[in-house]
Amino acid sequence: MKRIILANKQGFTLMEVIVAVAIIITALISSLALITSSISGIKENKSKIIATSLAQEGLEIVRNIRDNNWLNYKRKVDDWRDGLSAGDYRVQFDQENLLSFSLVPLKIDTTNGHYQYSSGNNTIYYRKITIQDIPGDIDQFKVVVDVGWQEAGRDNSFSVETRFYNWLKEE
Repeated sequence: MKRIILANKQGFTLMEVIVAVAIIITALISSLALITSSISGIKENKSKIIATSLAQEGLEIVRNIRDNNWLNYKRKVDDWRDGLSAGDYRVQFDQENLLSFSLVPLKIDTTNGHYQYSSGNNTIYYRKITIQDIPGDIDQFKVVVDVGWQEAGRDNSFSVETRFYNWLKEE
């Protein structure tokens, strides 16, 4: 009588286990790197959106000062720019005049979310409004708003520029 011995080959070899563990570790590390990169990108984009909004707000405050001059019948060459002479300034959303420029970070009021200089927690953002005369043209001026911040060891900035005209002028 012949005896047949069947070997049980249902287990894994050491090499198969090492390869499987290596594949799983590689997948986990790749996933972790992707998640970290995504979180960093989201934070960076959030900062850019805030900087864009702060720059737009700066332009709107200057526009509001010009428009208030018009509403107060300051439409002539010598008074339509009251409060808007050439120079560097800061602006606060709830004031009708420009503040002299100094490198002071904006603060955020935690109760209402407004960015301003008077109260709240310091932020990473700095905003400078530059008003420039246009040589030879008294019916317009240029406004440049620069918003800067430092994040992740890098200096970042966002800048917008426009011109304001005295299209409602009176002679």
